[in-house]
Amino acid sequence: MSEHTNAMDLQKADINDYALPLMRIEHMAKQAHYLCLDHKYEEAEDVALRLCVAARVLQQTLRIIREKEREKHADTKTV
Repeated sequence: MSEHTNAMDLQKADINDYALPLMRIEHMAKQAHYLCLDHKYEEAEDVALRLCVAARVLQQTLRIIREKEREKHADTKTV
């Protein structure tokens, strides 16, 4: 039961790791869209720049999750 709980905790941690950056990206994309609809292109450009930063954070987060998965699978193969 302990192994199952630990696996579930790891899975939840992974979901939380990528969910927040992804939600930020979604929010900023929507914000940029509405700014463009209002012809506020300079503000939309600022949001787009922050969106790029958020996308980079998401990319790094996914890389970390991928490495954790590789380590997890490598550990199960050696056991």
